[in-house]
Amino acid sequence: MLDGDPRVLIPLPEAAQRLGISRWQAYKLAHSGRLPTTRLGARDLHVPAAVLRRIEQEGLPPAPDSYGGEVA
Repeated sequence: MLDGDPRVLIPLPEAAQRLGISRWQAYKLAHSGRLPTTRLGARDLHVPAAVLRRIEQEGLPPAPDSYGGEVA
């Protein structure tokens, strides 16, 4: 449970709000893989509550590389 919240998955916009970041930044982090998500339906991204709790406590994992290149 996340602060008494029984949900297992948190919608990405709500997760962004809880993390204090914009929705755009949350989608960017999800696309990069730094913010793990799961898709429900055709479009809706959700963050697992356990992952959100860990990120709130420990912060986001570091970026895989800082030079901006893509990994093949």
